[in-house]
Amino acid sequence: MKKLILIGSGGKSVHLKNYYNLIKNYFDEVLVVTDTEVDFCEYERIGFSLRDPIQTFRNIRKLRKIMIDFSPTVVHVHQANSYAYITSKANKGRFPQVLTTWGSDVLILPNQSKLLKKIVSYSLKKSDYITADASFMANAINELVIKEVVIANFGVDIEDVIIPNKKNIIYSNRLHNPLYRINEIIRGFSEFYKHNPDWKLVIGANGSETEKLTKLAMDLLPIDSYEFIGFVNQEENKRRYLEAKIWISNPDSDGTAISLLEAMSYGCIPVISDLPANREWVKNNNNGIIIEDSIAASLENSKNLNLNLVQEINKEIIETRATKKVNRDKFISLYQNIINKND
Repeated sequence: MKKLILIGSGGKSVHLKNYYNLIKNYFDEVLVVTDTEVDFCEYERIGFSLRDPIQTFRNIRKLRKIMIDFSPTVVHVHQANSYAYITSKANKGRFPQVLTTWGSDVLILPNQSKLLKKIVSYSLKKSDYITADASFMANAINELVIKEVVIANFGVDIEDVIIPNKKNIIYSNRLHNPLYRINEIIRGFSEFYKHNPDWKLVIGANGSETEKLTKLAMDLLPIDSYEFIGFVNQEENKRRYLEAKIWISNPDSDGTAISLLEAMSYGCIPVISDLPANREWVKNNNNGIIIEDSIAASLENSKNLNLNLVQEINKEIIETRATKKVNRDKFISLYQNIINKND
């Protein structure tokens, strides 16, 4: 039997669920270990905080017992932070361990303190296999530990949809926290709107800054020029992509965002911050706009692109590099290599 222990953050994050759905059919049995209740798989719940040393020790022992009792073919942990650190301490090389990095864990945490750098480095060192969703993240990993890194993302579903005539809508659906700089998007749109009053900004998702962002929009924009829609389900999110001419994302650090791949799939022009991962998908002024100057200027530049050509280029990129099938095959190939090595 092929058995997987899948470890990572549950809660509001959909990433662990998306990954489970990507690979679940390969395994005979999957056990999720996370810090909250989940509704998509059999699970065990433990804490992954490092704040209380005594509780951390107890959680390591509890996870070790879960591993020994379940006897997995593979342990796969997501994020090179406290999740991977506690997993590595619990596992101690008993079972093959895969670590999937998400972005901020290898790009931001090591620069925040010497302790965090040690935690990330230890997690990477103790994992047998590492994956990342962008080549530049592999470079960041190899600055900490020299290891081979598999480049794979969680992929997007390609549906046979007819891209409708797009509306003059700019869609933003990243989280409302400081990393994603939604406040700059609102300010940039307010400048753009002065010369383009037939456009509208639609802001999805929510977060710690939602109230502040709502007030900022009220102060800067006419009431009918923007809309906050909160978190929406998959079908509604798809509808919003399909009607929007532009999709905008402005984080100051990121790996490959699934929302970028979705936006490309549904025919939006991506207007995205100048980050290495983004440049692996978008060539400036070709199949999207990299924000090199102001957001207002970048939005204006996007109007000069040939929308049909952008959609054609991005369709080919998604089909060859970003579908769920393409990336499922990469992860399953990795699992198969592990199994073959341990036969």
